[in-house]
Amino acid sequence: MNDADPQHDLLVAAIRHQEADEVEQARDLYLRILEQNPRHERALHLAGLLCIQHSELPAARALLQAAVDVNPDKAAYLNHLGVVSLRENDLPVAIELFRRATAMEPDYAEAHFNLGIALRGMDDFRGAADAIDKAVRHDPGNDRLLVWSGVIANELGNPQEAAELLMQAVNLNPTNAEALHQLGDVLLSMGSVDEAEGCYREAIKVNPQVASFHGKLGAVLTQLYRFDEAKQAFDAALAINPEDPALLSGLSLVHLDRGDIQRARAAAERAVSTDANSVDGHYALARVHRAAGDMTAARSEAALVRELAPDNARYLETLDV
Repeated sequence: MNDADPQHDLLVAAIRHQEADEVEQARDLYLRILEQNPRHERALHLAGLLCIQHSELPAARALLQAAVDVNPDKAAYLNHLGVVSLRENDLPVAIELFRRATAMEPDYAEAHFNLGIALRGMDDFRGAADAIDKAVRHDPGNDRLLVWSGVIANELGNPQEAAELLMQAVNLNPTNAEALHQLGDVLLSMGSVDEAEGCYREAIKVNPQVASFHGKLGAVLTQLYRFDEAKQAFDAALAINPEDPALLSGLSLVHLDRGDIQRARAAAERAVSTDANSVDGHYALARVHRAAGDMTAARSEAALVRELAPDNARYLETLDV
């Protein structure tokens, strides 16, 4: 028993249960502590985190706000209360809370990172980049922060900088599948198709159950005219997520490039039946109808693509119907 904190032993036991993902046992112990001392700030904070982990956001907000009320000078409480607002998509409130946390603790990398994510959600990409740069400065060995720094650099139109940041993330943690995936996307946008293929393959090795990784590999292999391999990649993706319209559309284009119009049509029609607003699906159907010589249907699908994605050059530049 800790004389300074009569609930110390209960708190230690609750934390152990929480770390072991024994949710009900942890919850019961936090409730016991708070019944004995409703202003036990650590119990309020940790119970709030438990609720965040399990998407119980109203309960998390109440617990974390109570922790802030007990100790308004604790940056972690403000940061995690901001996370609740971020998860609820209340971005202005989240930004205010993250700014308060970083003002209180200027070297609090997690709060700078969360501020960056919230600012990005408000389309303030420059502000997001600045916030995440601060997070990286305070925690330079964190590959997750470097990934997001790279993502935002790419969104700001700096693919070379993005590639360098993502390579740093991969060097720090070669098993960071998201870093490999994002690096593949950036390299592909820079025209380094072979290098992008390598990144997607490495991402798949790390996490073979992510359908989009297989789909990205299939798209690259299609660009490289390796259609049999591309079909295998899309088949693997669709085995994981069989109703994804983008994957079905990619498979449609592979069938089309292999000269199998019937299978191409079936995959594209399945894509638009899954999602009537699938730009990928309507684009694939336009290509299928053009290949089949049905220019009226091709123009109709092309018009839908232009309506759904009026600013997407990737589609519009290749629609010559």
